[in-house]
Amino acid sequence: MKKTLLATAVASAAVLSGISQPALSHEAGDWIFRVGAVNVDPDASSSLISTAATGALPGTGADVADNTQLGLNLVYMYSDNIGIEVLAATPFEHDLKAEGLGAYNFDVTDLGSTKHLPPTVTANYFFGTADSAIRPYLGVGVNYTTFFSEDLSSSARSVLGASGLELDDSWGLAWRGGIDWEINDNWLINASFWRIDLETDASFDSALGGVKANVDVDPWVYMISLGYKF
Repeated sequence: MKKTLLATAVASAAVLSGISQPALSHEAGDWIFRVGAVNVDPDASSSLISTAATGALPGTGADVADNTQLGLNLVYMYSDNIGIEVLAATPFEHDLKAEGLGAYNFDVTDLGSTKHLPPTVTANYFFGTADSAIRPYLGVGVNYTTFFSEDLSSSARSVLGASGLELDDSWGLAWRGGIDWEINDNWLINASFWRIDLETDASFDSALGGVKANVDVDPWVYMISLGYKF
């Protein structure tokens, strides 16, 4: 559904571009500030959950739910076609799930939650020329994700005797794509995405000793925003 909405927004921008053509689009020296809704949709996979007492537990794993927050990004146009962009957002909060523990008589699926911030820097190539009303772009860069406010659920605490949840911070590559539609000389509408290489080790203490799992979160990040060029 999220991918369909993003594709619809991009198609709408392309149609509407025939109605209004600004005098000038992005050019060298411009700054572009965008604000809008950002959804982080993990494409998660994990190792088996393991404990100090049992080792790896076959059939188990961990998952991460999606979350939407207010997103901000700032672009500096180094040239008419190359822009350097920074992504920021209000903290995302994700529910953490355990899979397969019921087979071991642990009635726990809700492990808890964590917050994170994902500052991301990319270099983007904008197709078209400085007088193009529509500027699709692709880019690549680096992401740093820092986790904080990790919190175990009441069921994890009572059933597993869990405490001290920690998720390691992550560095990874980020792939970028999107499209800007110029409404006039200053305002624009943007639809875009990131694909982020994000891996973390999750761990906590329990009645069975240390519990850990390696999780490849690898989220798709979608953003619909309003931008201002200055």
